[in-house]
Amino acid sequence: MSEETKEYLSKTEYEEIGEMLLELIAECPYTPKDTPIKYQSKDVGRCIYLFTTGGEVKKRNVLGGFTAELNIQVAYRNFPQSNEQMLDAQLTVDKITGWMEELENLPGLTDNRIITKITASESFPVVEEVDGEKTTVFTANVVMEYEVE
Repeated sequence: MSEETKEYLSKTEYEEIGEMLLELIAECPYTPKDTPIKYQSKDVGRCIYLFTTGGEVKKRNVLGGFTAELNIQVAYRNFPQSNEQMLDAQLTVDKITGWMEELENLPGLTDNRIITKITASESFPVVEEVDGEKTTVFTANVVMEYEVE
């Protein structure tokens, strides 16, 4: 029995999707105002950041198109100091990712890429060190499926 070979997404795929993700999160009504949004990087201060954590072609069709899946982390760092602020930060991430899952008119991508589905996990806390200080960041894992015709 032969083992299936994974085909990873190209750098171009990541760049195209990254631009769309930045625009998408900027349009989200739950994104806190005046909060920088970053892709594959973080600001030192308060920010929302998106990291792609891997993607692969799931299947190819006979015409050269394919179905792909991209794993993304959506995180919100706002340096919460109380339980109430932590709950608000976690709720912010959950609202953003919930909004992403419920989008009916998913944004288009270039070169005939069509997003078919977005699913997200519940958020979870991660402790990070920023300028020597530890802070809790809330993160959710998101899976975006798309097709290329």
